Amino acid sequence: MKNFIFALLLVLIHAISTEAAVVHLKSGGQVKAIKVWREKGMVVVLLNHESITSFSTNEINLRKTFPHRKKAAKPAAPSTTSAPARPANDVAAKPVVNPPPDKAGKKISLPKISTKLPEREPPKVGEGGAIRKQKKEMEQRLNE
Repeated sequence: MKNFIFALLLVLIHAISTEAAVVHLKSGGQVKAIKVWREKGMVVVLLNHESITSFSTNEINLRKTFPHRKKAAKPAAPSTTSAPARPANDVAAKPVVNPPPDKAGKKISLPKISTKLPEREPPKVGEGGAIRKQKKEMEQRLNE
């Protein structure tokens, strides 16, 4: 019984976590997708992890596919009448912060890093790599 409940919870969590986007076509059809977005006048649809397709905006019902979302409410502007006026030279308004002193008055310096990369010699044509050497050895064994 515990295993059944555990399996049921896993299925529900998976179903909730995979929100599928639905693309509503003007012809009445629907396309289920993982993700939908607009790009350069086209609607791009990620069908699964490997396939992406795009539709022109003439083929898709944009109002159903991209529903209007309410914008977040703007914070109310602070009213000037409720706050008491402060004088311009009020010291308490701006606290003075002293920077922490350096250790024994020394400046911190970073080591210089050379920007030039070490140069490598290109491989010589005559020597070849390990694979070429192995091929040469195999050819010599076959010729014997």
